[in-house]
Amino acid sequence: MKSMPHLVLNWTFDIPNQKLFIKIADDLEYEALEGGTSGFTKTYRGVVTHVDIFEWQEKEKFWISENYGDIYGYFQPDENRIKPHPEFGWDQVCFNGLGPDGEYLDHMQRMQIVLEGHDMATVWIDSSTNAFLTPDNGKTIYKRTATRDVNYPPHLMDDEAAWPEWPQACLMQPRTKGAQISSYEELKNAGATMDIVEQCATGTWPSPRHPELQQWYVYPTK
Repeated sequence: MKSMPHLVLNWTFDIPNQKLFIKIADDLEYEALEGGTSGFTKTYRGVVTHVDIFEWQEKEKFWISENYGDIYGYFQPDENRIKPHPEFGWDQVCFNGLGPDGEYLDHMQRMQIVLEGHDMATVWIDSSTNAFLTPDNGKTIYKRTATRDVNYPPHLMDDEAAWPEWPQACLMQPRTKGAQISSYEELKNAGATMDIVEQCATGTWPSPRHPELQQWYVYPTK
């Protein structure tokens, strides 16, 4: 039997309006509420309904596969599908499938490179774990702010722990605000050296690993 591609969904994060959505077809759109932890708003043929996270996992993704699998692939869950992280090597349970790059897909069927923010290049992470980033070789600076508003396991939550907000809302950071506009001045005040700031200002900072992912964002401009 020929193997079928796994279901992959490219969600758009409209950061200024804090809306995470996907248009599957002309008559079908979903909006994810708090990274799906509060479910999904489904608009199908003009009718608006709510899909909770359990329905999404147990029914809705199969329904999408049945009706649109030739476009987006097919949901093929497997709790025994384990694959090491491509960079850090730890084992990941890839229950929801593997993307076209052979890597992890999350519960919203997003590729690992989306979740890890490869739409932008990292410029600087300061002592408070605010992450400064650029989508365009340094010409524009963004920041993902350090946060403790997370659903991480208790053993990670000591009094000092904080993490940069994720690029899109997920199960672990359902209320992330995503990348916010920053500046060279803020980058410098966060501890970046002048040569880093100057490299950004001249537009010669390294490119993101996957700039093609930028099409799935509406970035703030102010």
